Amino acid sequence: MKIKRQLCPAKRDTAVALGFFDGVHRGHQAVLQQAVFCKTDALVPAAFTFLKSPQAQLRKKEAPALLTMQQKEALFAESGIELLYTVDFRQVMLLSPYDFVEEVLVRTLRAKKVFCGFNYHFGSGGKADAHILSEICREFSIEVVSVPPVLYKDAPVSSTRIRKALMQGDIDDATQMLGRPFAFDFAVQKGNQLGRRLHTPTFNQPFPAGFVLPRFGVYATAVCLEDGLRCGVTNIGMRPTVGAVSPLAETWMPQDTCGELYGKKIEVQLLAFLRDEKKFESLEQLQSAILKDGCRAQRVFAQYMEKKPGK
Repeated sequence: MKIKRQLCPAKRDTAVALGFFDGVHRGHQAVLQQAVFCKTDALVPAAFTFLKSPQAQLRKKEAPALLTMQQKEALFAESGIELLYTVDFRQVMLLSPYDFVEEVLVRTLRAKKVFCGFNYHFGSGGKADAHILSEICREFSIEVVSVPPVLYKDAPVSSTRIRKALMQGDIDDATQMLGRPFAFDFAVQKGNQLGRRLHTPTFNQPFPAGFVLPRFGVYATAVCLEDGLRCGVTNIGMRPTVGAVSPLAETWMPQDTCGELYGKKIEVQLLAFLRDEKKFESLEQLQSAILKDGCRAQRVFAQYMEKKPGK
């Protein structure tokens, strides 16, 4: 997949998916797939999105991120997108709806087909919708398709619903709406090595500012290493027994050793919420709880691997 950070012209005609795609959830995937299907029409499957949410520029308020940029770009590639424009929103925020179509879709992207979500807005102030997009594109012989919402529990899948599910610890709902387990891939930082002394060596991943914080507690997780997935037990929060300066994820792999992971970006997938954070009276009680969590996590992980597609 080719990634462009500037509005440089495409070399071939494209089928373009438009949106911020902040979670690349099932609703977003439906839009992306429409563009990918156009490869059979000799059009390059492309997506046009932004480095940061337009809301951050328009309203000076940005919702917590569901993905790192590295994760987001990997998901675009996995979906079949071959050309990705990820630009600074300020490059287009002042364009009128007509100018956006002419300068971005026609001159830059060479779009022949355009796909967007049912609630897509564009142009200066975000006031134009998919209907206006279709009217303007008709002048340039560009076909526009507004993709209907994907429903979950009788309501459209949305990033807002996914954030709410994560913050409540409703991991199954978040997984169903995302179409995959929620995951993060923060860099591993050195901790106080208490886990080694408890014979449960862990690796620590501080949550960066602006990233969604799942409900504080202990999770069964899948850890993505170079040679495959490993079972993990991950505490997300402030480690009430031993303390933490800021929210972090601390993961122990019951069936494996951590090895040298410092500085590496390790993806951790949340499979199930096991329990809330708890302050224990002693390190012995903490160790006993971790071992019990490990047994539960291994059962969850085994079930996940049994159901995993392509097993």
